[in-house]
Amino acid sequence: MKKILKIIALTTLAVCTHTAHAQPGQWPERSVRLIVPFAPGGTADAMARHLAVKLGELWGQSVVVDNRPGGNTLIAASEARRAKPDGYTLFQSINSTLTINQSAFSKLPYDPINDFTHIGFIASVPLIVVGSQSLPGETIEDLISLAKSQPGKVTMGVAGVGMQLAAEKFLRDTDIKVQYVNYKSGADVMRGLLSGEIQSGIDGIPAYPPFFENGKLKALATTSPTRTAALPKVRSLTEVGYTNSEAPVWHAIVAPSGLPDAIKDKVAADLQTVLAMPDLKKQTAELGLIAEWKDAAALLELINAEAQELAPMVKDLDIKLD
Repeated sequence: MKKILKIIALTTLAVCTHTAHAQPGQWPERSVRLIVPFAPGGTADAMARHLAVKLGELWGQSVVVDNRPGGNTLIAASEARRAKPDGYTLFQSINSTLTINQSAFSKLPYDPINDFTHIGFIASVPLIVVGSQSLPGETIEDLISLAKSQPGKVTMGVAGVGMQLAAEKFLRDTDIKVQYVNYKSGADVMRGLLSGEIQSGIDGIPAYPPFFENGKLKALATTSPTRTAALPKVRSLTEVGYTNSEAPVWHAIVAPSGLPDAIKDKVAADLQTVLAMPDLKKQTAELGLIAEWKDAAALLELINAEAQELAPMVKDLDIKLD
């Protein structure tokens, strides 16, 4: 792993040393950097690497994934904001960077709207409500019934603000109360579920299917509007009747503010082409993601709507990240 990280760092350094500005008619003339706000090995990183291969093939230039984890995505966002708006730095943001952080931090080192050129929405990551072996019953209805009969006693594991807000949407939609158990990572949530330390949890889908198949954990429902390809037998909360519980993590591509329109339009068009490729759709589905294109206008509308929806919830839960 250290060798891989060293190679990535050296490659990133080489990309960053170029200073020439792009001409819209010639872009790209050299490698393009794609910043990811998480460490190598996770779902976001895997998605970025699949995109990098496909875009590199279209552009005839390498697309280098630059992992900048930490600070609830502030480190990556700040790096992207400071870059030149020449098309040679793109940022694969997640929704918390552009929406939740607005309310969770008293002061952000970037403006989610004005410091970026918004190119488009590329994928969503449905979440799943998981039950441990210590949870009585096998269905989402069983969890809801138990929580209503024991208000505030059923334990639910979450990792990070995004997952807690997803859980909160579910709780408000179903009119139940649970005892939150906060973990540092999704891996910790899974360990808590497998050990029986917690009765339930909300997390991303990718790592869980093997544990559903061997019966060690229970797949109760997804937070997507419909069933997901990764778990076609598992009902969505919308399907069960809870239509206000949809809470995916989503990914978007942005660039530093001031990106020339010609480059923005080319990146958008090529992303749309790549996301429609059957092999990339298959790769992303295997990661538990849903590849889907939405243009800049739709992305900005989503950012504003989600920020307004979640701000009161962040305040109610007294979430403060600084």
